[in-house]
Amino acid sequence: MIAAHLPALQVVIPLMAAPLCVLLRRPVLAWALTLAVSWVVLAIAVALLLQVLESGPVTYPLGNWAAPWGIEYRVDLAGAFVLVIVAAIGAVVTPYARRSVEHEIPRDRIYLFYAMYLLCLTGLLGIAITGDAFNLFVFLEITSLSSYVLISLGSERRALTAAYRYLIMGTLGATFYLIGVAMMYMMTGTLNMADLATLMPAVADTRTILVALAFLTVGISLKLALFPLHLWLPNAYTYAPSVVTAFLAATAAFVLRTGQLSSVIKSSSASTGVVYRSLGFLRVYL
Repeated sequence: MIAAHLPALQVVIPLMAAPLCVLLRRPVLAWALTLAVSWVVLAIAVALLLQVLESGPVTYPLGNWAAPWGIEYRVDLAGAFVLVIVAAIGAVVTPYARRSVEHEIPRDRIYLFYAMYLLCLTGLLGIAITGDAFNLFVFLEITSLSSYVLISLGSERRALTAAYRYLIMGTLGATFYLIGVAMMYMMTGTLNMADLATLMPAVADTRTILVALAFLTVGISLKLALFPLHLWLPNAYTYAPSVVTAFLAATAAFVLRTGQLSSVIKSSSASTGVVYRSLGFLRVYL
């Protein structure tokens, strides 16, 4: 039944459509495919939201491997709203992207823009839906790598410099995040976020976990461009194509606010509050 596989389709459809844009090559066809996929993804997100509202959180074990041994997609109420809003932003931006892209990007590179746009959308949706900390890293890098290319497609040469600066800072952020996740795995033996939320309070005061959270905080802050680690952001938004700036700025700002709200709700004590605050960022960011 298709409804049972909606969590996987939410990610698989834009992921498979990206290389199709490269094969099509013609700008009009690539745009039409991107437009159709973005609205299909929005429809799936709305269906998942309705399903969560009706029957509670939705879990989807990839390959039928149960968590925590396998990778689990988990859609709770907060995640469902994130999916809908990110998908809605992508669906609204895409119809207006055609004219903007034609004016700002050389014609022979337009199909590459749509391929990267779909990959970026894939990463954002995957970040919101995954329940595995390492799988989140994978989606984080899909989003970041495609964003580097999208920013570099700007009409000015300074877009290349902005993209390169973002690449360096993003790579540092990803490295810090990965080190933090590895240290949490060393202490808990799991990468499943639900298990981490259960097991980490028992070891929250250990030096290893505190160092891991420090790595996570710095790494995610670099990715989020949180002050004072935001130096790559102004030039990236200034010199990127207009549609890229509109898409990334809208999704990043929303996810940041959601992460802050999640940290306030989940922080119940001084010791576990730091843990849950980091898990809140892990659950909802770009």
